[in-house]
Amino acid sequence: MRMIAFLRKYGGYCGNLSLVLALVAGLAFSGCASRGGKTYSDGEVRHVQSVQYGTVIDIAEVMVEEDPSIVGPLAGGVAGGIVGSLFGAGTGRTLMALGGAALGAAAGGAGEYSMRRYKASQITMELESGGTIIVVQGNDEFFVKGDRVRIVHTGQGHARVQHI
Repeated sequence: MRMIAFLRKYGGYCGNLSLVLALVAGLAFSGCASRGGKTYSDGEVRHVQSVQYGTVIDIAEVMVEEDPSIVGPLAGGVAGGIVGSLFGAGTGRTLMALGGAALGAAAGGAGEYSMRRYKASQITMELESGGTIIVVQGNDEFFVKGDRVRIVHTGQGHARVQHI
């Protein structure tokens, strides 16, 4: 009975909260694109790219941290403010909304930070033409020492490594 009364009284807020949480999830998962050697961006399609060949001489696992954005803290702050506004009355409700917004922003920022970090491979290669280069890329292909590889230079200093 109490739950039904609660939903009747605050159902509109819960609907808004559900919408905010769905938006946050959608934005968060939209950043989960592949960062490996087999995925091309739209801007790379139909552009001439140069190729070198080489041999893998070392592999190291590294962590990549993407630049932060305002999406996580902002969405968390909005959701926290909505939840906080469900409690208290008068000035207490305002304080709860502000406290909820602050906690939500902190939680949203921490969540976004963890989603913007990913494991990648630092691939060191000896080129057939001479010289040694390193490329860091996502783990959609796995390399071992001695693998013969193709290094595709996509322009502006960007490259990807692929098995031959």
